[in-house]
Amino acid sequence: MHALHITYTSSASIEQLRDASVVFAEVLRTVPGFVAKTWLVDGAHHGGFYLFTDRAAAQAYRDGPLVTGLREHPAFSDFEVRGWDVDDELGALTGATTSTAA
Repeated sequence: MHALHITYTSSASIEQLRDASVVFAEVLRTVPGFVAKTWLVDGAHHGGFYLFTDRAAAQAYRDGPLVTGLREHPAFSDFEVRGWDVDDELGALTGATTSTAA
């Protein structure tokens, strides 16, 4: 598996983003190779930890329309995107998702 860690600053509150985030989540579930997302929020700092079946799927998502839309949204700034290989063997020891089924 491969992980992406995406963070950004938002001028909109989590409450203001709720409906759009639900729609985003529904679309995200249809992305090829997507496994799971953990949603992150700390005040104005938002983001997510995403799991994909492989590096190619993660890169396609990173370069695709959903992330492009986030980058172009006027309420969002200070984007950071990092990719990570996932050690499934060690993750299994600590309860991490190791299934490639979405």
